[in-house]
Amino acid sequence: MTTVLAIAALVLGLARLGVFIALHVVPSGYTIVGHAVSDYAVGPTRRLSSTMTWLTAAFWAVLAVAVAFGLPHWRDVTGVTIALAALALIFIALPLVPTDIEGEKLTTIGRLHYLLAIAWFAISYACMGNFTRLFTQSGPAWLASTLSVIAYIALVSLVVSVIVLIIKKLRPKVFGISERIFILSVNLFYIGVAIGLVITVA
Repeated sequence: MTTVLAIAALVLGLARLGVFIALHVVPSGYTIVGHAVSDYAVGPTRRLSSTMTWLTAAFWAVLAVAVAFGLPHWRDVTGVTIALAALALIFIALPLVPTDIEGEKLTTIGRLHYLLAIAWFAISYACMGNFTRLFTQSGPAWLASTLSVIAYIALVSLVVSVIVLIIKKLRPKVFGISERIFILSVNLFYIGVAIGLVITVA
């Protein structure tokens, strides 16, 4: 069962990655530098963005169940499972609270969107250390090394994203890129986790 769940998570993660790439290829009027990824949820790319959001919610949910059933003796299993389930719930809620377009007046719904975005950024990064330690101890070594590198890239991009939110002059030139690097790092990291579960639990 765990192998099936892990493979399902892997497929969902790859599908999500494909939609993420497509979101930046189709005509939209948005730019990688000038707009946050959440801006794509409003306007001509709304349907494609919604597809990505639902795929992401399903990915987190399936991964949570795979971890719960596949790693019952892991000391971090309870906390990580709860965190992954929380990520699934956040992505279920995100379509209900769309972002405010860059440059427009911030609304209450927009503020709530930012809070949910901050939450998923923080939770998804926080769990990276748990999984990196898990695969460092259990192997395969190449996966642990890969996840460690991706987690470091995620950390740097997350720190840069926070800095440019504080130094507002830098935001139009930096935030779009740093945010995308972080999101892509998260996607690749947890695809790696799904692969690790397929390998170690099978």
